[in-house]
Amino acid sequence: MHKSLIAVALMVAASGLAVSLAGCTAPHPYIRESNANSVEIAYSGDVASTQTLATKHCAQFERVPRLADAGLDFAIYDCIRR
Repeated sequence: MHKSLIAVALMVAASGLAVSLAGCTAPHPYIRESNANSVEIAYSGDVASTQTLATKHCAQFERVPRLADAGLDFAIYDCIRR
C-alpha cells in the first residue's frame, strides 16, 4: 500500500513538471504578410530565428532577404533581386 502511494505521488509530480515545462517553448516564427518585394515575420525571442523563413520566402521570387526593420515581435525583410 505504501509503495503504491509513493508511485502515484511520483507520477503526479512528474506530470506536473512536464506540463509546466511544456509552456516554456517559444512559438515558431511565422509569416504575417508577404509579397514578392517583402515579408513580415512574427517571432518571439531572437530575431535571427526569422532568417531561414525569410530566405525561403524570398527564394520563391529568386531574391534574397535584407532585414529592413526588427521590432519586439516582428521582423520585416525586403526581398532584393540577386
